[in-house]
Amino acid sequence: MKKVTKKSNTKKKEEKKNLLKELKKLNEDQNAENKVVDDIKEKIKNIDSTVFLGYHDIKILKLEQKRKEIVLEENKSYKTLSSRKVENVINKFVLKCYESFLDNLAKNEIELHEHTKISEEEKKKQQEDKNYEKLATVTSIQHLNKLNSIILSQNEMIAEINRRFTNSLKKTKTNYSQKINIEREKLDKQRQKIIFKLQSEKNETIKNILTEQNEKIRNLQEYFKIILDDQLGIIQNLQNEKLNKKKVFLSKKKHLEELIKDITIHKKKLEHLDKDVEILEKNIVDYEKLKNNSKKIKEKRKKQQQILTELKLEADIKKMLLAKISKEYKTAYANSRMKLYGYLQRILLENYFLETKIKLKSDALEIRNLELSKWKESLNVDQNEILNNTLRKKFHKFEKLRKDVDDLIETNEKNKEDYEAIMHLNYFSNEDLDVLKRENVF
Repeated sequence: MKKVTKKSNTKKKEEKKNLLKELKKLNEDQNAENKVVDDIKEKIKNIDSTVFLGYHDIKILKLEQKRKEIVLEENKSYKTLSSRKVENVINKFVLKCYESFLDNLAKNEIELHEHTKISEEEKKKQQEDKNYEKLATVTSIQHLNKLNSIILSQNEMIAEINRRFTNSLKKTKTNYSQKINIEREKLDKQRQKIIFKLQSEKNETIKNILTEQNEKIRNLQEYFKIILDDQLGIIQNLQNEKLNKKKVFLSKKKHLEELIKDITIHKKKLEHLDKDVEILEKNIVDYEKLKNNSKKIKEKRKKQQQILTELKLEADIKKMLLAKISKEYKTAYANSRMKLYGYLQRILLENYFLETKIKLKSDALEIRNLELSKWKESLNVDQNEILNNTLRKKFHKFEKLRKDVDDLIETNEKNKEDYEAIMHLNYFSNEDLDVLKRENVF
């Protein structure tokens, strides 16, 4: 009897330990998923708003994207959450690029505002000249043409970006909605099968435990009934033999007392068995409570998985957008490469002609300076009116030449700046190149 009770107690303890381990695992999984969700939310909130949208930055983004795709492929079999973190980093870079594009538009608007202020100041200075009206009309027409070209280019850029973004969103939504529905159906079927199997196994184990315990209790009862019947027969035989054998009676009496003690011990054991049955009933109630709590935890996990799938969809959409933008940039750059080369050659020729003109004008200025110095050394300018007139004309010509040289120097500097800007155009997008070409034409 002691062995049976010990086995039942050990089984109960093992079942309780297993249930507690399962609860701990479920709580740990839930806490890990909550931490991942919180990290994703914080990363989405802490997106930086200033990034340069240039050619080298796009190359860097591509390299980082490839590197992180390799990391994803290596860690897919081990950790699914690491892939989501990498995709969120890619989303961060995409958002930075889009925000830098908006910052560039704002800078262009600020430059236009400053240009209008400068033009107003120039108008005030030029009102003193006689040909102000003609210059004002020409400059205003050129300025309006430049503004119109810039505004048209900006509007076209914004319209193309919005159109591409909407088209890519529609395509990705249709594709991922189909994939998600298929995967959900598969997962639901698998979960239902697993749940039914677990429930059936648990019910069978509980039934087996209860049937074994009932059989043990019945065997004990039958055993004690047999013992009691045997003891009663022995007592009757002893009573019949009392008259003949007193010694045997005393020995039998002692034996009867020992048997009575054994009976009391067995009764106490039966009482302990009743207590064990009550404890088992309480454990069954606790098991049902744990089962309900596990169902609630599974429902929470389903909701969290839905949120994570939505975040993954957004990350994939932004990843596709970045790939399309990079392909379009490559094609546009290849098309406009020869045009840039021709434009550079034209500017270099203009610079060469301007440098030659500057050299010639500087030589003429040196000659005139030498002539003036000789005139001053040979004669007194105050005594002769003819010399005064000639010198005034020469000074007038000298001033004109000086103005021409200054203008040529300014144009040369502007061409140098344009050349440096064009050499730097490899760091701009093709749409910014169109804007610069239009400004140089006007």
